[in-house]
Amino acid sequence: MFMAGTLITPTATAQSETNIAGQWTFTASLRVPCDFGGTAHLRQTSEDRFDIELTANQSCPTLDEEFLVRQECTGTRLGNQLSVRCTIAEFINGYESEYYYPDNFTLTIASSKRMHGALVSSGSANPAEWKRAEGGIS
Repeated sequence: MFMAGTLITPTATAQSETNIAGQWTFTASLRVPCDFGGTAHLRQTSEDRFDIELTANQSCPTLDEEFLVRQECTGTRLGNQLSVRCTIAEFINGYESEYYYPDNFTLTIASSKRMHGALVSSGSANPAEWKRAEGGIS
């Protein structure tokens, strides 16, 4: 559809219509020998904003503790980009540590089933991938 002064491209429309609300699992490759991943639930609150509950699991062979951390996050979408900014709500497992930073992400939305980008929590970027959990669109 053409309206005076407005041009809507199929690519822009398709990107903004990609449904990313619902359940996701994620992983990130850290620079230290640790396993890192978790789950996230995205609830759309407006056209470009999401409330996100994220639970991250970090296990490192050099630490005695395995961290399981629940976080409350805000997602902001701009086209096919999603910025996720979190605050720690509680340490479910593992001791509270000033060295465990909230897990923030900068992601590219590839489809309704996959996002990729970086975990940008502690000043460095670590490759990250989000995949749709089974039955995750809600």
